[in-house]
Amino acid sequence: MSVEMMMVCNGRALVPATEHDHAMMRQNYRIGQVIKTETKRQADRSLQHHRLYFGGLIGLVKDYWEPQSGLVHPAEVRTAASFCHYLQSKGIDLSVEQSQALQQDYLQKLTQKRAAKLINPVPASTAEIHRWIKVECGYYDVVRLPDNSLEKKAKSISFTKMTQAEFNEFYKAAFGVCWRFVLSRHFKHETEATNAIDRMLDMAA
Repeated sequence: MSVEMMMVCNGRALVPATEHDHAMMRQNYRIGQVIKTETKRQADRSLQHHRLYFGGLIGLVKDYWEPQSGLVHPAEVRTAASFCHYLQSKGIDLSVEQSQALQQDYLQKLTQKRAAKLINPVPASTAEIHRWIKVECGYYDVVRLPDNSLEKKAKSISFTKMTQAEFNEFYKAAFGVCWRFVLSRHFKHETEATNAIDRMLDMAA
């Protein structure tokens, strides 16, 4: 089975371009294993895109992603808010702060209860996060399974084949997904997250 990785020539050897590529190497090859490679020269722009997306954006998401996130469905959040409004309609006087505190307390306990049922939840890998981002951005095909259910299959994309404008469009959508689901919980503004990505790339350079 072939494995696609981005490598950089340092004059003596080919080394992984990002931690994602390093992880791919560790997962697929043991130390001392002999492998046959077929190299393909990449444009400098492709390396920049690869590092920005895999080493920067996804790297930041992995640092801040919490295994307990996503255990409460948005519909349940809306239901909790609706119930507080229902209590108020029945004459139970709740301030805005009290209503929010009740909702947060309920949702937190619900999350903890569900998280307790998980045995050592494993954080998603870079490849899994990449597939998730593509689906959330709309880069997927819908496949009908034998049980007649539908499943979203992430499309294969290549930064090498993208123009700068196409990459900018994809990255903007990908950043939006990561901000909405993960990064907005840890940064006050998108600019702060962008600056954190820049610092990660500077340290990796």
